[in-house]
Amino acid sequence: MALPDTTVVQVGTALILADTTDHSPATANNLGTRTDQIDLTSVANAAARESDKLDLGANRAFGYSVYCAFEFAATPTAGNTVDLYWAPSNNTTASTANPGGVSGSDGSYTGTSASTIDESVLQLQYIGSFVCSDDATGTVQQGYVGSFMPTERYGTLVVYNNSGAAFHSDMVETSIAITPMSYVTVD
Repeated sequence: MALPDTTVVQVGTALILADTTDHSPATANNLGTRTDQIDLTSVANAAARESDKLDLGANRAFGYSVYCAFEFAATPTAGNTVDLYWAPSNNTTASTANPGGVSGSDGSYTGTSASTIDESVLQLQYIGSFVCSDDATGTVQQGYVGSFMPTERYGTLVVYNNSGAAFHSDMVETSIAITPMSYVTVD
């Protein structure tokens, strides 16, 4: 019996988090068809928002990469960030078994009742930071944020805006792609 020649990364179909009411990006900004809900409409600087709880499946991928397209209401500060976190959960129910004060439903994220956002996100899994440029409003900024290995089947994405500007007042162009990556051996 021969050993496999190589191991490759197999890329699956991305989960696309966006707002159901107005997500309709131009071709150049289209990360895919919306599959899951997060509404980042007008999220202020120094504020955070969480998605609906996601189901990665019983046989989830080994890891996930995260890529974003964001539109801001004003010019963000160059070098400032939008920070993304994963709140893993072993339970499908939105309000059950969530770390860091996450509700599991699309809405504002303020952390636990006794802590700030900065303190509460420390209980979540850090994915990475989208580093902003100082492009004017109307410019859709796209970029890779990071990758993570989920420890549980379910989870909620938390988006913490530290860009220096609010997100745009509509979410036509804004979306987040969470793409599964699995290792496959080939002969």
